[in-house]
Amino acid sequence: MIFDPQYRKDNRAARVSMALFRMSQAIKKITQAESNALGFSPVQIQALLFIHYTRSDVATVGNFAHSIGTTHVTAVKIIEGLVKKGLMTKVQKPEDRRVTLLCLTSKGKETVSMLENWGHSLEETLRPISDEVLAKFELGLGAVISAMEKRGYLVVSEPCLGCIHFRPNTGDADTPHYCKLIEKYL
Repeated sequence: MIFDPQYRKDNRAARVSMALFRMSQAIKKITQAESNALGFSPVQIQALLFIHYTRSDVATVGNFAHSIGTTHVTAVKIIEGLVKKGLMTKVQKPEDRRVTLLCLTSKGKETVSMLENWGHSLEETLRPISDEVLAKFELGLGAVISAMEKRGYLVVSEPCLGCIHFRPNTGDADTPHYCKLIEKYL
């Protein structure tokens, strides 16, 4: 029914969902092109960035799998490819040998430094849009993300708790935490 033009014309949620679908296709194309240019897949880049921006004590295979919304087995395959390239190592957690910690090698750290501009094409696409329009869009996207999370379609893995930029309990009662990356109280 969603592909029926009359249904979309009369249903805002259907029109927005179609727009989001098209945006997701474009974003996938953009990230794939940028990843290919660097010699990686988008999910390999996600793995490298996950390890770089996650505290070493919580940079585990399980947490990576959860953060990208995949199975443990799939996460292991992604990690193994990066281990073979010499970009990361796996070490058993001393307190719990069932847990595998992920660490970047020096080659992996060099690679991550080259990833600073990954995603820039999307940002450049949005740059000509006014701040006012982007602010409203950001608010709307927040609502969409929340709705997707509530239905179980989107995994929000509480990245702040393991993030190297997160500073817990440094603010007031309304915004108790601080993010050094975006320089904002949360």
